[in-house]
Amino acid sequence: MRAYKVGASVVAVAVVLGAIGAPAGARRRHAPLDGEGVGLELIANIEYAGGTDMEFITTKGRDYALTGAAPGVGGAEAGAMRIIDVTDPEKPFLAATLECSLYQMDIQVSHDQKTAIMAADSAGGPDACLGVGLRGFMTVDISNPLKPKPAGFADIANGSHNTTAHPKKPFVYNSSSGENPGVIDIWSIKNPKKPELVGSYTNLPSAPHDISFSDDGKMAVVAGGGKNIEILDTTDPSAPTLLTKSVCAGCSLAHDGKFTPDGTHVIIGDEAAGGGTFPCPGGALYFYELNRTPPVPVLVPIGIYEPEEVVFAAEGQTAPASCTSHVMDVSPDGTHLAVSWYSAGTRYLDITNMTGVTIGANGNGVKEVGWFIPEGGDSWSSKFYKGPYIYSNDILRGFDVFKISD
Repeated sequence: MRAYKVGASVVAVAVVLGAIGAPAGARRRHAPLDGEGVGLELIANIEYAGGTDMEFITTKGRDYALTGAAPGVGGAEAGAMRIIDVTDPEKPFLAATLECSLYQMDIQVSHDQKTAIMAADSAGGPDACLGVGLRGFMTVDISNPLKPKPAGFADIANGSHNTTAHPKKPFVYNSSSGENPGVIDIWSIKNPKKPELVGSYTNLPSAPHDISFSDDGKMAVVAGGGKNIEILDTTDPSAPTLLTKSVCAGCSLAHDGKFTPDGTHVIIGDEAAGGGTFPCPGGALYFYELNRTPPVPVLVPIGIYEPEEVVFAAEGQTAPASCTSHVMDVSPDGTHLAVSWYSAGTRYLDITNMTGVTIGANGNGVKEVGWFIPEGGDSWSSKFYKGPYIYSNDILRGFDVFKISD
């Protein structure tokens, strides 16, 4: 996650607007649908500042994006979770807003899609709802996504840079990033109103930065900051054990590891400079085969991707700026990857062959089949959800929708 640092004094400057905000009928602003790209078409936007992470749910026949925005990010005075109806991706609209201002506002959703988790690694100000003066994560009742309600708070002394919800069971793994070296706190949200610390895992030489589970929940990949990578056996999510550890040899800051859906490969991003100014093409993506042949599983490096030197969108684009891989998402069939690249926009990759080195569209492994740099954009997270669409939560633009046109 981006290395902004915000304390309670900054958060407190935001106007206290109350817990539940703008209904669907409220006036919405839209950033220009302009920029440069190939293979992706920018088709919709809901404008706000401070965009960070996002997740998706489907309930009662409708699809929703839950997007985070954090105070101090992209000029935002206050943070919020917005619930955006994407049932028709080409005509998204704001369905509800939870105006609880937390930083960094990493968003997760529980396995049953009834609880959202919002992370805070800085003490909350007066508009932080249940997180006033606290660090950790807040649970939110989203059983009715049109009326999200703060439910409980996990008070964590070292804060939550981000959290990871288990895909099958009511557990949350906490990543403290720069603090509490080597420790992953494990929380139960069986009762979302009273999150309970049920265990911990200690092994990394550095603090966990990001954690992702395999689709079946039986493994987790930990990007430990620096160059460290660990694969954990999470068959019992309350008591993980080490399967294998490695280093990302080319990384400056190992970030946002992801499994392929079949669990055979792992992808690690390099958030070089931690979200600070870094020249394009920036920190690469590194591809590994997870060889689970007994007696010891091994991560075998097989490929690298980074974009070509990019041309900045003429109007509104910031340069020099941060230009590295950040939050990514593997398609459900395991054939494609969407990844935010900060000022270099959103990248869309064919990963059916991960072996080799690829620079932009040139290479013998991963294929760059699409990209888009929106006017004035700085993408934090890019993800798939149903159909030929990629969604971006942008630091400066808010919520962008891209249609895949290849």
